[in-house]
Amino acid sequence: MNRQLKRANEKSDKKREREQERRKAQRRQSRVRVTQAKTAAKDAKDNSKDPGGPERTARPAPGTRRPWITVAYLLLAVTVIIVGAWIPTETDPFSLVVHTLIYLTLGYFFSLWLYRRGTSQALTITVVGGMLLAFGVEGLKLALPQLGLGAAEAATPNLLFTYLALPGLGLGAWLGRAIFRRSV
Repeated sequence: MNRQLKRANEKSDKKREREQERRKAQRRQSRVRVTQAKTAAKDAKDNSKDPGGPERTARPAPGTRRPWITVAYLLLAVTVIIVGAWIPTETDPFSLVVHTLIYLTLGYFFSLWLYRRGTSQALTITVVGGMLLAFGVEGLKLALPQLGLGAAEAATPNLLFTYLALPGLGLGAWLGRAIFRRSV
């Protein structure tokens, strides 16, 4: 009797496996048909009699629709940094964090602009250029009273601000590279 039950169970198991294989094959065929239909629809759309053709309907790559926006933000960050030379500076923690964040935005937009232009050493150029700007601003603070353009209390250079520019520039340049690589 056990043999008969065993054979019956084996028979039902085989039948169940065949049914599962048949269902898998049907799902595969269904997927293939859907894929073929999508491909045919796309080909029909591409080969339509639209005078613009596929070039007209193609979307530009991310970041290339408005390339001027990066330059505008870059110029805004540089302007804020240079105008900061005329403003009396405090060395409280909040001012130091804000100063670092300004250089972070400068590093981000400068590196993003360089990467979009295809510069291979954008990270290095961003950090070196930003540090030159930071030292230039501190030099400007020294020159303001001698030129008669600023108040005496505004012209106190502080190398701490220059040193805090480096981590901001580095992090901003790294973020710019990460965003550029993700969008490409």
